[in-house]
Amino acid sequence: MIKIFHPDRLTSQPFFQELINFLYPDKTVTLRQIKQAFPSIVKIDRFIEDYVQAGYLFRNNRRYSLTLPLVTEESIVGLDDMVFVDTESPLYRSLLARTFTTVLTNQTNQALLLERTSLDRSEATLANYFYGLRQSRPLPDSLQPLYHLLGDVNQEYALKYMTTFLLKFGRRSEVSQKRPDIFVQALELLGYIAKNGSGRYELLLEFFEEELTFRTKINP
Repeated sequence: MIKIFHPDRLTSQPFFQELINFLYPDKTVTLRQIKQAFPSIVKIDRFIEDYVQAGYLFRNNRRYSLTLPLVTEESIVGLDDMVFVDTESPLYRSLLARTFTTVLTNQTNQALLLERTSLDRSEATLANYFYGLRQSRPLPDSLQPLYHLLGDVNQEYALKYMTTFLLKFGRRSEVSQKRPDIFVQALELLGYIAKNGSGRYELLLEFFEEELTFRTKINP
């Protein structure tokens, strides 16, 4: 089976994903055979032509086969690259185990937020949340609580308040927040801060004061 990480508009189509697994690894079929296999697909000819023009299908003598750019080396894969990989291959397991560091900046201050994520960006992090909003795709279950709290918030606006609050920990180990604040609540929801017995917040991130850098402590 072929897994697609970070599909684009074309490759995220359900029919595309069904078709490539129907043809994989080396099946060669006619258009009639494709239509017989997928009788419910409307405008199937147009879909097929789009896939041919994009270079994902090869047409020769009215027969079709796959020309997917399957990844063969883990080292060439970047976090947001669109990746096609065989789920039965050792490379797939290696990619699932791989972690990346994301960096969030903002225009209000010099604070940096470093978080860790896997290739599929399924972890509950701010970088993954804002990435999901930009892609306009359904967020994973891990990020649904954050979406219920923040909604489709502007990244720069949110980071302005979040980093301003986090920087308070550079002056003291406990920080009070008397008024309800959704951005502070978001940091608490992510496990980046937590209330102590006195009702004040303590920082659960690593803070490197000279670089104004915050980093998650727990590796995925």
